[in-house]
Amino acid sequence: INKLPTPLEESKTADNNSTMPEPETMRIAFRYNQLTPVDSEQKPATSLGHYFDLTKTMSPDMLLAHDVTCWNGGELETNAPEFGSFNNPHYASLLSCIRSKAGEQQFNAASDESSKNVLRICLNSMGSPLWYGKQFSEDFLRFMVLLKAIVRNTLSVCLITVPLHLFNHLDDVYLSKKVRNMFDFSFDLEAFAGQMEEQANPAFKEYHGLLNITKITPFNSLASYHPKTRDLAFKLKRSKFVIEKLHLPPDIADEDGASKSQVPTMSCASVGGKSKLDF
Repeated sequence: INKLPTPLEESKTADNNSTMPEPETMRIAFRYNQLTPVDSEQKPATSLGHYFDLTKTMSPDMLLAHDVTCWNGGELETNAPEFGSFNNPHYASLLSCIRSKAGEQQFNAASDESSKNVLRICLNSMGSPLWYGKQFSEDFLRFMVLLKAIVRNTLSVCLITVPLHLFNHLDDVYLSKKVRNMFDFSFDLEAFAGQMEEQANPAFKEYHGLLNITKITPFNSLASYHPKTRDLAFKLKRSKFVIEKLHLPPDIADEDGASKSQVPTMSCASVGGKSKLDF
């Protein structure tokens, strides 16, 4: 919690967005310079205030002004019949903390409209080696089922990060697929850090990694939402975490003027050779 970044005011972000740098001169064709630059950033329909100064942390006074509950792993539930039997008592302790907070009146769907609120649950690195123990797969899946029941019956949303790549080394080879089935929405972040091939690829020089959408569950509809594209990449800026459509750069000559092999194209030329269009 103490590492949360400082939120920025909307007026400052609006000023930054209004002063967009002019695009570089394109060398593909002269008529392309007249086209309006395409903003490929995936933005929400409404302003949610998701702009932060990642170089500064949130002040303690701001944190105290909000209702924040942290689970520190204490008060282990050795006997919690409503949650069943866990081999690792920390699962029952965490569920008990979440249920106690979600049971407040403001998170009840039947409460008055004026007092309703949304509980945001954030669980970081669930299923990491710190949670390993006897019958880890059974405990982890049971925890997910009970947590989903709490979220469904209260005004709550839950964001969970899981190191699924570590599950490939466990005895249950299908645990990763079972966990994905528990979630309503699932996506993977594939960072380029430490991957020499992706870092050297000029197509990815402007990005820090790829965003892979693996599951979208429909709510109150017969069909799920299908995004226009699944080729998404992300990059970390000073004030926000940006998700953009992945655009491959054009194949142009090197900066030093080195010539490349001629690429065959479909061409249409006039009789006198005065005009030529490349597709």
